[in-house]
Formats: sequence, structure tokens, C-alpha cells
Amino acid sequence: MTSFVGRRGELAEVARLLGRSRLVTLTGMGGVGKTRLAVRAARRLESRFPDGVWFVELSALREPRLLGHALCSVLMVDGQNGRARLAVLEEFLAERRALVVLDTFEHLADGCAPMLESLLRAAPGLRVLVTSRRALGVPGEACLQVEPLPVEGTAAGPDGRAPEGAVALFAERAASSAPGFALSPEVAVLCRLLDGIPLAIELAAVRLRAMSVEQMISRMDRRFDLLSDGGRSPVPRHRTLRTAIGWSHELCRPLERLLWARLSAFPDDFDLEAVQAVCADQDTGTGLHRELVEDVLIALVEQSIVLRVDTGRAIRFRMLDTLREYGAEWLRELGQDAALRRRHRDHYLGLAARFDAEWFGPDQVAWRARMSAESPNLRSALEFCLGDPDEHPAGLELAGRLAYFWIACGFVAEGRHYLRRVLALRHPPGPGLTRALWTCAYLADFQGDLDEANDLATECLSQAFSQRDGEGVGWGTVCCANTGMHWGQFAEALAMYERARETHEDGGDRKAGVAYALACQAYALARLGRYEEALACLRRQRALCESWGEIWLRSAGDWVRSLIELARGDLLRADRYARTSLCAKHLLHDSLGMGMALAALARTAAGLGRMERAARLLGVGALVERSFGLRLGRPEPDGLREQAEGLARAALGEAAFESAFAAGRALDIDAAMAFALASEEAAAGSRTEA
Repeated sequence: MTSFVGRRGELAEVARLLGRSRLVTLTGMGGVGKTRLAVRAARRLESRFPDGVWFVELSALREPRLLGHALCSVLMVDGQNGRARLAVLEEFLAERRALVVLDTFEHLADGCAPMLESLLRAAPGLRVLVTSRRALGVPGEACLQVEPLPVEGTAAGPDGRAPEGAVALFAERAASSAPGFALSPEVAVLCRLLDGIPLAIELAAVRLRAMSVEQMISRMDRRFDLLSDGGRSPVPRHRTLRTAIGWSHELCRPLERLLWARLSAFPDDFDLEAVQAVCADQDTGTGLHRELVEDVLIALVEQSIVLRVDTGRAIRFRMLDTLREYGAEWLRELGQDAALRRRHRDHYLGLAARFDAEWFGPDQVAWRARMSAESPNLRSALEFCLGDPDEHPAGLELAGRLAYFWIACGFVAEGRHYLRRVLALRHPPGPGLTRALWTCAYLADFQGDLDEANDLATECLSQAFSQRDGEGVGWGTVCCANTGMHWGQFAEALAMYERARETHEDGGDRKAGVAYALACQAYALARLGRYEEALACLRRQRALCESWGEIWLRSAGDWVRSLIELARGDLLRADRYARTSLCAKHLLHDSLGMGMALAALARTAAGLGRMERAARLLGVGALVERSFGLRLGRPEPDGLREQAEGLARAALGEAAFESAFAAGRALDIDAAMAFALASEEAAAGSRTEA
């Protein structure tokens, strides 16, 4: 009775699959639109099947043995003469080219798949299109996972085509529910909150008769009570979102329901290791023990409750928010919510500890990718700790163990946000507190809040000295020196970097602590014009990093080397070292390092007479600062950005400089990095004077 919206790609794929396979199953969660897609596809393909297209609705059929009766009834085949229904159907369909659509087959799959297989063998001209929460497992079956509708914006796309996904569906249904309805940006917000699920969107559109889009958005925490059609739908399981999902819940086995509820502890996607750690029962002799978790998870994937996500590096899983919320209600009913949140936190605290222990080594890029993928889970664990006084110590430990994640992986603003919240709580002295203090000091310094950075570093030193915490003393000293460098106190900072290195070598952090202090010592020496001493430090630093296969701090050494070569007038060599540094920083998404390497590249470009490139690189630097939450316009002690800007403005003029700068800032990050990493040598020729 209502128009069909979108799904052009899926319709084409159904046609393609039915052209090559005689059994096609559309899988997906309840309410995602499998039936509408199947009916639409069948209507489009009607001309291919001269002997008929038949639709068989099976949701009310509870006994698998009655499938033959249902098929005979719909196909209008005489099945009352005592012959077996299967034999009657095989004879009727044997010479026919027909398409049969079996709708809502999941609860019959185990008992009826053999019958379907027999029919297909007996009738070579038969095609069957099935809708089901899970695949049937019949030989030759082709499956298409029906996803929720994409949530596009409310404006036409770049090709001028109007929206065709979730927003378009809402607009179409809203036009009949509330005449005069006009699209607004809030519609896209609402559709996103509804996960793009067609049933949820249609039910929400009906509610426009009683409330605005904004009111519905504000009530999304009660979405299951909100979304109802008042009993008008002819399909009982589709009358409310709750009953649509409840239909899937009823068809799950007890352990599948239990895992569904426990998976709601994950705010976003997750991996199998996490599911086994968080959701398995501790007692291996009862319930959902660890050895069963994988099989039960696979069953939920097969039933479209859980989605499988192939990231290219690993297989992960996720649930739509709506299904997660339904599971969370059951978890609260079971009284397991707090226990699961705690186990979730413990798992990710353990992961953070492994990350911290293994960071200084050959797997930094892989660790960065994994921890970035887990960032929603890490946030959830931190929020859990911050919300319960009993969990505050674990929150302090977790925030501190993520020090290199915040510093080196592009999460500067977020790391400082959580560390400030953690440090605002009362904690007893200890290594966890000093680690949080120096990490927050480091981040504050590179966001330009030098007074706060100095205060935090000073407090870190005070506590670390009293506890004989060598690692805390070393890093606290480094952070004090960093602030000193930004204040222009180069000689004092150099002395502190030397003390920090000695402290780490004597029992502090003999890996990252020593490597970082050596790089900083070389930088301070270079700022004082003591280049040979700086190069000696860099040789030691590089040897340490290479012995561990480490790239984060090795690339910091490359950046310092680029500054030395720039000061000595070898601009091409300076450019090569800066690009080498930027390449590693980009792999790790180290926004701090990317910004510093870009400033060096801009300065070398200006020195080589490439003024437009210099201006664009400065724009790329502004893009990085804005994208990763760094402080825009913060002066650096080396003055590279200011020098590059002065040279480029003078050569290009204000208008041309601003145009090139804006062009660099307007790029996306990947395109910006490709531009920045392009070689200068061919264009620069023999011009090597600043």
C-alpha cells in the first residue's frame, strides 16, 4: 500500500543472484526490510517466470511438517488425495519455470531445509527466494545480507540526485502522516538514532501526528515504547519495534539470548577475544562457558542479531544500537549489568597494560590500529570508572596506561580530557598517579597551556621523588624541560633533559624514556648551535630504537636531524629527513609529530624557493592541528612556521599566500599527507641556499 524507497543496488544484486543460483536467501534482522525487498524484486522479475511468481508468508506457521500444506494452499495444488505433499509439489513444479518467495523462514529452517532441497532437485526450472534471519545451509544457496538503509543528509547529492535511503523513507512516510511536513537536518539525526532500520523509521513517521522530530530525538532512550503503530499493521510482529525485535529474541535459544544480553556491554564493535573474556561464565561446568562462546556468537551472526565486520586486518563484530538496547534491557532484568560492565572494564584495562608494555617495539603500527579500533570500548570503560567512586583507582590506572595512545596516536585532546577528569578526583600517591600527571603535563604543553603543564610536571616530580619512582622522576623532568624549551630557556632545558636521561638509564624507563630524552637532548643542543654533540645523541638514540624495531621515537630523531641539516644549509637533506619523519608519524597518526614535521617541510620548501608549496604545507599543518585538537597558532621555539610564513607571504603576496594556505587546509588528511610527502628534489634542482 506504500511506495518502495531506495534499495536499487540490492534489487540489482537479487536479480543477479537469481540468475546464477536457484536458491537465494535474504538475511537480516527483523524490521530491516527483507520482505519488502523480496516482493519488489519478485515483481520486477515476473517476466522471467512464465509459470508464475508465488508469495508464501510463513511467520504464523509453527510446525515444520505443515510447510507442504502451506505451499499447496498458496500454489492452489490439490493436496487432499492422500498423496504426500512433497510428491504433489514436486510433480506440479517439475516442468514449470516459476519463482516461489518464502517469507520469514528462519523458525522453519532446520526442519524444512531438506524439503526445499528436494523440491529444487525435482524442479530444475524452479527458483526460490527466501527471507530469513539466517542462511538455510542448503547446497547451492546464495545469500544477500540486507543492511539497514544508509543515513544520508537531507540535501541532494553531488550528482543532483535526491536522497534515497533512510531520510528519503522518512520523508515519504511523513508526507502522508503529517501533510505539510518539511525535511530538516534533525531528520537525519533521528534516522541515525534509529540505525536506518526501515520498520523503526516508518513507525517514527507515524508519530509525527503527535510530536515533532525534535521531541522524538529527545525520547530515544524510550524508543521501544515510543515506536508503535497502534495495532494497525496486518503483521503482528511489525506493530512495534519491540515486538519486531522480540520475534527474533523468541526464536533464539537460551544461551543465544544470554549472549545477546551480555554483548550489550560493548558500546560498538568488538572481537572474539573480548567476547570470551567479558561474556563467558567463570564456572566452566555450567552455562555459557568459554568453549561455547564462539559457537553461540556464530549462531547470533547467522541469525543477523550480530553483524560480522571484516576490517581487512581482523574479524570484528557489532550490533545495531537498537538491538544492543534491547539486549541491555534483558541484562538489567537479569541483574548482571554492573558485573558485565566491570568485566568489560577489566578486559580493556588488561589490553591497555599489554599495549603499554609492548609499545616500544616493532608492532607500533599494529598496536595503534588495534587500540584505535577499541577506542569506543576504552571510552566506555573510562566512563564506567569515572561514574563510580569504587572504580576511580581503576580509572586512574587505565587513563595512565594509555599514555602512548594519547601522545603518539592522535588522541591528544581526548587524552587530556580524560586525564583532567581523572586527576580531578582524589587519589592516594603512587606510580599510577605520577604517570597520569606527567602524561597530562605532556599533552597540556603541546596544546599550549604551559602554566598548567608546568604545574602538573612539578607535582609529578614532587610525588615521584618522595616515592623513589625513577620512571616518574624521569618523565616529570622531561615535561618540565619541554615547558622550558617553549619558554626559550634552552640551556636550562638541556640540563634537565640530561638529568632525565641519566635517571631513566639508572632504573627509570630504559626504553622509551631514554630514547625520548636523547631526542630532546639533541634538539636542545641543536637550538644552542652544538650540532656535532646533537648528532652524537641522535646516533645513540637511533641505535636504541632500531635495536627494538621502534619507529615512533626514531622518527622524532629524524625530525631533529632535519632541523640540524636545515641550520647547516643542506635543504635537500633536511627535506628528506623531515619527510621520513612525517611518513612514520602519519602511519601512527601522531598529530604532534605530524605538525612538527610539516613545519620543517614548509621551511625547507620556502628555502628552496617553492613558496606556493610552503604556503600549502602551512595550510596542511593547520588542518592537522584542527583535526586532532592541537592548539592553533601556538608559537614553537624553533620558529620554523613563522619563518616559512614570512618568506612565503613576502614572495607570493597576501592574496596568493592565503589562497595556497586555504587549499592546503581544505584537503582531507590522506590527500594532504600525499602532497606533503612528495619529493622536493626534482623541482628544487641545485637551489640549496635558504
